[in-house]
Amino acid sequence: MTLSHLTQSVEQLAAAMAHLTDAELGSGAYAWGEYAGVRMALLGTAQDLDELAARLLVQRGAAGNPPTHAQLLLARHREAYRGLLALLVGIEPAELTRAPAQGEWSVAEALRHIDSAERGFFISILAGLDAQVKGVAAAMPPREQRAAFLAEADPAPAEQSAPVERLAAYARLHFLVETKLAGLTGDQLQTRSPFWEPTQPSVGFRMGRFTAHLREHTVQVEKTLLALGHIPGEAALHIRTLFGALAGVEGSLMGAAELAGECAELAQTIARRAEEVAQAVADSAALIAAIRAGDSARVDALLAQNPRLVDASDANQQSAVLVATYAHQFAIAQKLHAAGAELDLFSAAAIGYLPEVEQYYAWKPESINWYAKDGFTPLQLAGYFGQEEMARYLTGKGADVHAVSKNGMELQALHAAVAGRNAAIVRALIDAGADVHAQQAGGFTALMAAEQNGDEEIVALLREAMDG
Repeated sequence: MTLSHLTQSVEQLAAAMAHLTDAELGSGAYAWGEYAGVRMALLGTAQDLDELAARLLVQRGAAGNPPTHAQLLLARHREAYRGLLALLVGIEPAELTRAPAQGEWSVAEALRHIDSAERGFFISILAGLDAQVKGVAAAMPPREQRAAFLAEADPAPAEQSAPVERLAAYARLHFLVETKLAGLTGDQLQTRSPFWEPTQPSVGFRMGRFTAHLREHTVQVEKTLLALGHIPGEAALHIRTLFGALAGVEGSLMGAAELAGECAELAQTIARRAEEVAQAVADSAALIAAIRAGDSARVDALLAQNPRLVDASDANQQSAVLVATYAHQFAIAQKLHAAGAELDLFSAAAIGYLPEVEQYYAWKPESINWYAKDGFTPLQLAGYFGQEEMARYLTGKGADVHAVSKNGMELQALHAAVAGRNAAIVRALIDAGADVHAQQAGGFTALMAAEQNGDEEIVALLREAMDG
């Protein structure tokens, strides 16, 4: 198994994860070693690649074959190349031909320019090296003779080539550059490289231009994609890191192809990881659907298949426990908790698991007034889901009974308790100073809601407090 297998496995993982939402990345249904979270497939793989690159460099040093100046320059070029490709993962080909505005370049046009410029750089370097061997003055060959220098990279992409064809042509050029230049000596790097500049800079300088020019137009490509509405999510940002780490391995092997077998085990691991992540994401969605449907048997089957699904989350980044609680599937919520689901402050408040909330309070007392992603406080959740002991604990610790939810409902804890139809909690909140006249969105008061629900005991409590 060669370096190409490692590259393919990394590309497979990136393709499998490119379109995952931030919520899907946050699901705990997958773990990299002991580190839970779907996003860890990307982050952990990047770390695995970094470790491999470091190990390869150590082996090269021990064998007396450290990277040369030329190889280090080419390694930077590889990083820039992978940086460009990372931007294009998950982008539909049709988008690459769209220009953000009239007169501006599309991604395909930027690719055309990158390829054309690097062909010029490469011919300049080869012409300079050829002139040195022949002992003649360095000069760019006539245009009709330049193709001969690039025979192994031809055919050059046609003017109207599709983006995929243009990328393939540029890949041929990129790897040919490495093949031809990785063995250059220090003296050869000082050779004059003829192009448009009268000063004829060195081959080493020209090799640096490969990287600098590619970085310049990678920024341009990113700006174009942003203008077209392709705002990178978390997955896309992690894929950039992943491709950078892959380039680190590739760079560490330049001039040391005999070490490529070291990539075999990791290549197999990453390929397997791509499949496991895809399955974990699919199973997370299936679990959430089963929870909402109250299908306890299906929940059991999924958990038996992958116990880590207890820490799955939905599209709103709510934990499976909280999803079950909102769906009034309390038995399933308790089942998930008993199976080891990690509770956050809000899911613990919603299901009435006091030890977890006590730990949060001991860590940060102000946590009792934090807001969940859906805009509710722990006290509001406890009130709505009828967790009397939890509500009394929170009010006893000074939870703000007047806190207004940060969502369209704009309710206070008293409104939540009335909606949950729990008279004991309503009384506890009134005793804690809750404003019985407070209005939630739409001007509704707690009394109006209680009357609508026909909760006579709560209506009486509220009227008594209002009269008092």
